[in-house]
Amino acid sequence: MKIKIVLKYGGFLLAITSIILASPVDVSAQVKNNQLDELSSVLSEEQYTAPATVFGGVGRKFPTFQAGLDLLIFSSPHYSAFRNQLELSNRVYWGEWWYSDRWGVKGLLAEQSFTMFGASGNRPQANTSHLGLLAKTQQSIAESWKISAGLGLAKTEFVLESQRKLGNSLVSEFRIGFEFSADFWTEAGILTIDSASGSGSGDQRLGSTAYLIGMSYGF
Repeated sequence: MKIKIVLKYGGFLLAITSIILASPVDVSAQVKNNQLDELSSVLSEEQYTAPATVFGGVGRKFPTFQAGLDLLIFSSPHYSAFRNQLELSNRVYWGEWWYSDRWGVKGLLAEQSFTMFGASGNRPQANTSHLGLLAKTQQSIAESWKISAGLGLAKTEFVLESQRKLGNSLVSEFRIGFEFSADFWTEAGILTIDSASGSGSGDQRLGSTAYLIGMSYGF
């Protein structure tokens, strides 16, 4: 009789003990499932908000090749000429190749003209051209904005009436760009070209500092 009572109540206690032990396991499993759901949600949100790239979400963000035209709207020549006058004929043709989103090289051809000082009716026009190569770096600052900077060398030719002078110029630039469509950018910045035709008494300083605005196409 005692054995039956022990077995009866022993089975009842065993069942209660099993329920008590199983409850924490179920709670722990539920907590783990909730944590996995939260992590999955965060990863999905990060993937959704990741910046768009030229390959639709993976790979490069910026174009590998880019070509553009800049207007040097205000310029200060580094010699005796009128400066800071609105001049839409001064321009730069350029092309860039980017090894990565961060580093690239740029080739440019800049053409400028300035009216020299002189008496009224005797103000000759000086023309300069610069053919150069720059090393560049760029950085994204927002979804559709970037900044870039470059440093390099150029071959400069200065022509004033019958004079023709040549020099090797140091070229630097700083630009900020905005992507207003899938392939087109508009940029503004500063371009500085500086050199001298030599160190003799008949030589002179060449180049200018110019404020630019431009358009470019990338692919």
